[in-house]
Amino acid sequence: MTSSQRPPSSPFAPSRRQFLVATSVLATLSVVGLGALSAAHAQAASASTDADFDAFIELSKYLTGKTALDIEIGRAILTGLQGDDASTSATIAQLNAFVARTNTPANMLQSVLDASQPALAKLPKKVVTAWYLGVVGTGKNARTVAYEQALMYPPIADVIVMPSYARGVPGYWATPPVLSHS
Repeated sequence: MTSSQRPPSSPFAPSRRQFLVATSVLATLSVVGLGALSAAHAQAASASTDADFDAFIELSKYLTGKTALDIEIGRAILTGLQGDDASTSATIAQLNAFVARTNTPANMLQSVLDASQPALAKLPKKVVTAWYLGVVGTGKNARTVAYEQALMYPPIADVIVMPSYARGVPGYWATPPVLSHS
């Protein structure tokens, strides 16, 4: 039925083609609009997020003694810590300020914090645990953020196989090794 054949009193009833075109246009506009809104929101939030992340990486380098840390793992760790405790960014800033003010060596920090700053004392343990084990949180809230990139594996990579990684083909262990008599 064409638009000229519709009775004048009938409500608007679009054709299938009009409906599909209109739906496609609306979907495209909503995606573009939401994308632009999301990008604007992300850009506004990124200024504080970048500062929080930079502070976290500074603290992480201090605590681990590493000069180069994986950025993606760092972001995952920070996100996990913030998910567990909304005040994580503020605590990181306080801890960085404490370290700068007191010049406490990293190997002495935990005992100094336990004695004088109990509110800050939990964070270094969480950060170091996350970097070395690749896990953020504990119990039901534990989330894996790294596996083979966790800092505990590179020092032993030449000697010990990571759990779940085999050195040979499947079943390589079934055949006894040949002993040499040299």
